[in-house]
Amino acid sequence: MKRLIFGLCAVILSFVPCAARCEVTNRIVAIVNDDIVTLLDVERYVAVKKKSRYTSMNEYVRNMALREKLDVFIDSLLIKQQAHKLKIEVGDREVDATVEDIRKKNLISESEMKQQLKNENVRYEDFLDGIRTNIARNRVLARDVRQDVNIDDTSLKAYYDAHPDEYTDEEFSLQHIFVSRQRKDGAARAQAALEALEKETSFGDVAREYSDEPSKGDVVSTNKADLIPELRQALQFLIPGTHSTVIQTPYGYHILKLVDVKKGARLPLEEVKDKIREAIFQQESAKRYKAYMSKLKSTSYIEVKI
Repeated sequence: MKRLIFGLCAVILSFVPCAARCEVTNRIVAIVNDDIVTLLDVERYVAVKKKSRYTSMNEYVRNMALREKLDVFIDSLLIKQQAHKLKIEVGDREVDATVEDIRKKNLISESEMKQQLKNENVRYEDFLDGIRTNIARNRVLARDVRQDVNIDDTSLKAYYDAHPDEYTDEEFSLQHIFVSRQRKDGAARAQAALEALEKETSFGDVAREYSDEPSKGDVVSTNKADLIPELRQALQFLIPGTHSTVIQTPYGYHILKLVDVKKGARLPLEEVKDKIREAIFQQESAKRYKAYMSKLKSTSYIEVKI
């Protein structure tokens, strides 16, 4: 079942009883340079931010103190202010393209997205503004944080040698249930297969009833490198004898059971250079981002009122 969970929202109350209550619900929690930050600003930001990752925010909110949420919001606001100073603008076409990309990756239509936003009391305008802010943020970071990250061959080789397990292929023995997206009832059929597995029906029996794949649940062997990204990612969370939930891909709906896994040969450095470069880039960017935010905060007026 496709779900987008957005969480917290402002509740519009009637006029007279609202006066005292709204003062508590939507109080000022911080001042950042020329901007006043209210509690609802922070909660709306967290809702939209978590939405962009298409994950449930219920646990996130339960386990995250208000002050922690506020710190995250202040960081975002400072970046937004910096984007304004640098005259970085994000056009509607860029926002629309990002929305389209999110829909395609999550296999959801425009009407379904808007309905789920409505169900979670997130305004579509807030959703678009969150995307616009995120694009501007990435441009600020690309300009002031990431542009000087240089990675040479010596750094690539050192990282490769220090992380041997990360670049070793694996051979998986798997059982696989596949339901084609060409079926109109594909999503429901895959969910029915999963429910049958949860009732402890054998994987082979469920595959023979529901799978569109010729193997019908037979054990097959494959290398990790030969799997599409969605299936590789799902296997990271399995141990032998366990099965996945329904995995959506552009081709259809999959359920995997991991039967066995064996370490394979180490992948040549030339084949994994791009992955290593990205890993180093992310590490260096994180370090520089932390230093950049510290400097930005030290030159800003920030008054926290909680």
